[in-house]
Amino acid sequence: MIDETGQIKPIKGIQNITRGSLGRTEARFLAKVSAKATFATSEAQDILRYKGEDSTQKFLDRLQHKGWIRRIRRGRFAVIPLSSGESRTPQLHEFIIAMELVSPAAIAYWSALNHHGMTEQLPRTVFVATNHPVRRHPGEVLGTNYKIVSLRPGKFFGIVKDWIDEMPFMVTDREKTIIDGLDLTQYIGGVEEIAKALSTSWTQLDESKLRKYAVKIGNSAVAKRLGFLMETLGLGDVEKFRKAVTLAPGFSPLDPALPRKGTYNRRWRLLVNTEIKV
Repeated sequence: MIDETGQIKPIKGIQNITRGSLGRTEARFLAKVSAKATFATSEAQDILRYKGEDSTQKFLDRLQHKGWIRRIRRGRFAVIPLSSGESRTPQLHEFIIAMELVSPAAIAYWSALNHHGMTEQLPRTVFVATNHPVRRHPGEVLGTNYKIVSLRPGKFFGIVKDWIDEMPFMVTDREKTIIDGLDLTQYIGGVEEIAKALSTSWTQLDESKLRKYAVKIGNSAVAKRLGFLMETLGLGDVEKFRKAVTLAPGFSPLDPALPRKGTYNRRWRLLVNTEIKV
């Protein structure tokens, strides 16, 4: 903790933490922003009441050099708590950090599949969806890799709010996670991963919502893949699904991330290029 003079008060169980000493202004500033997960340069300028942005940036650079804050992205920072020890890392869940990298943002694809408990695989990358092009991709932030997937606005739906450590974040719901995975299989470990998720989590899925989303996503290949998987795995009302969707002419690959060779399924107009184990 920080007292009014800017000195560090000892905390039980934490030892050998050495950081640059704080001035009175720095201590007061940290006391105000530490209650938030992150803060922006503009917020810092309002608190400090500096006239120029350069002065605010120099102040923040100094705090970062002393080890009290870390830059997440341009114009966005997080406070490093004393409990971080010598790692000097803000103790924020990667999903909370993801919300700061782009706006709007939703945890999606393989990360959402894991969050909903529909896969045992733990992806090394945090997948984040947004509804507009992103020029600067963050890559690694505070030791975690992030992949931002830019979707057209019509594909950005099926998103709900969830909480981690009393902090909110947005994530695609179970049904949209399945549909997204069938749309862009490379971001979810392939169609086989979706097949496993459908097989183990079917009772937790809303079948009517899946039908609705399969149409709304605007990619006929998604409906073909989902219908084929439902029929192969013996799930749901397949005929009702066929009546609800439109299957475009031509053959779509079951998994577009794999080579286009295999057998043709005329009922679903699919090139079955991977084996689905029932």
